[in-house]
Amino acid sequence: TVLTGPTGSGKTTFLGQVSLDLAEQGINVLWGSFEIKNTRLIHKLLKQFSRHGLPHNADPKANEYLQALADRFEGLPFYFMRFHGGSDVDEVLDAMEYAVYVNDVEHIVLDNMQFMISRNTNKSSFDKFEVQDTAIEKFRKFATEHNVHVTLVVHPRKEDENSQLNISSFYGSAKATQEADTVIIIQNDNNRRKYIDVRKNRFDGTLGTTPIYFQSKRGRYVEDEKLENHWKFPPLEAHHTTNNRA
Repeated sequence: TVLTGPTGSGKTTFLGQVSLDLAEQGINVLWGSFEIKNTRLIHKLLKQFSRHGLPHNADPKANEYLQALADRFEGLPFYFMRFHGGSDVDEVLDAMEYAVYVNDVEHIVLDNMQFMISRNTNKSSFDKFEVQDTAIEKFRKFATEHNVHVTLVVHPRKEDENSQLNISSFYGSAKATQEADTVIIIQNDNNRRKYIDVRKNRFDGTLGTTPIYFQSKRGRYVEDEKLENHWKFPPLEAHHTTNNRA
């Protein structure tokens, strides 16, 4: 899968929620976060995982709540690469291969392509496109040979903020969308409302859009606008379980 969207559209937030859903189903997930550090990413994931939002420091039970939340989160099958910023693609692939064989990882999130390859390119656009195409070809081959799903974030080209993105809006050549089984765009309409736009689906051809609404307190998206500010969950204590994971 390749995913794009305008700057600040919530690509990392969306993938964080997707990866949480997978991990909560017992699917082993590997994160490669090249744009934001793992500490910030995990803070975002914890906020989404809580379904409540994280407590304020003034709350006398904040430490107790966070400890219980962290214990539950630790039990999820998440793994995180230690790369950040510009990285060698072959070293990233080695880390992915290790995670697949040692941790039985089934889904890999790479966020994002431009930050990952930044140290391997010079100032020319041609060189950047060539390096990106080579990386995409390697990730496609890896996903096929190891039978894992790789989700790759690719920034869009610089376009008019008021125009809708399309399948040709991905930065670089057409390699990214040609190699992908699924192409997803997070769109903003003229009223700044967001929706998920599936532009390619190699499995059954189903395409279409669905609106999503952001819950700022919980850092999550919902599909129903009525739930945007009225999402209710039982207290964390009701879900607390002992972490038996090594």
